[in-house]
Amino acid sequence: MTTPFLSIVIPMREGFSPDWFERLLAIEGSVEFILVHPPGVTPEPCADGRMRQLVSPYRGEIIQRLSGMMNASGTYLLTFNCDEYIHPNVPALASQYFQQFPESWVMRLAKEEYAYGDQLSLNAPWSELPTDLTALPLCRKADGNLRLYEEGHMMEIPIAPMHNRFDWGCIFRGRRDHLGPHAENFDKKVWVNAMVQEALQEILQGLTLVGPIKYLPFWCLDRLLGLALQAKFYDPDRPDRVIGHKLPGPAQLRVEDNPPEHRRRGRFYIFAEIILLRRFPQYGYIWNLTLHQIREFPVRAFISVRRQLANRWANKGLQTTALATDNANP
Repeated sequence: MTTPFLSIVIPMREGFSPDWFERLLAIEGSVEFILVHPPGVTPEPCADGRMRQLVSPYRGEIIQRLSGMMNASGTYLLTFNCDEYIHPNVPALASQYFQQFPESWVMRLAKEEYAYGDQLSLNAPWSELPTDLTALPLCRKADGNLRLYEEGHMMEIPIAPMHNRFDWGCIFRGRRDHLGPHAENFDKKVWVNAMVQEALQEILQGLTLVGPIKYLPFWCLDRLLGLALQAKFYDPDRPDRVIGHKLPGPAQLRVEDNPPEHRRRGRFYIFAEIILLRRFPQYGYIWNLTLHQIREFPVRAFISVRRQLANRWANKGLQTTALATDNANP
């Protein structure tokens, strides 16, 4: 079989839009779609030979994304969600980018965000993409010139500063070394797949607790994989290495805000960061991240419990009101 240029991995939910599915298939070029459904879902029939659909044994961001990425055979890999839309010419744009910047690891898509239900904006015609990326001027976020990015410059992405020293102060005031021009997250970027597969092996090894006993977090693969990849290939002799670029507008990705029932609440990221620390304990950057999350854990736990109690009392109040209404109207 011919190796596809780009694998697109998407963790699915039940009840995705048929319009979204149709627009996904409108993406042009040598593409492999890998849709990973939660347990119990019967995949939609599809005649497009580029489509592969899997059903995960468990529900959750990490297991569904991991299952898809481990089956990805493309030269490059992109992940996004089942309520997001990409420009149909992104594969051609990525091909152009990696030909013109062959040492890059990653191409970050420019995105536009819309309120939930804003179908008019989501369905608007796409703008034409640039034909020569080398003609775009470059800027560095580190220079404080984000205005240039907004004006059409392509922004450099340096590797995360793994060499940073351990900072005891992050235990008391939180971390500071995450601020800067680098990127931590993996999602919504086109990566070199061979590097992704090596980083995935580091994560899989970090899941083993002892012997056959493994721990698998349900979420937070985005930062876990983004930093695992950068830690895996970090070169201390090139601490300021540029690993890719963030493309300017026009947008190549449209993101719709999640419906209320799917919005993230009270996630405990520490469980994913411990996996990073187990695999890369030599980096102060990872220690600072992990200790910061430990510091945040009781705060997040308190907020989570308070929200659950509030929801419980609110539901109880609604039930009491409904009962009183029924009694008043026999």
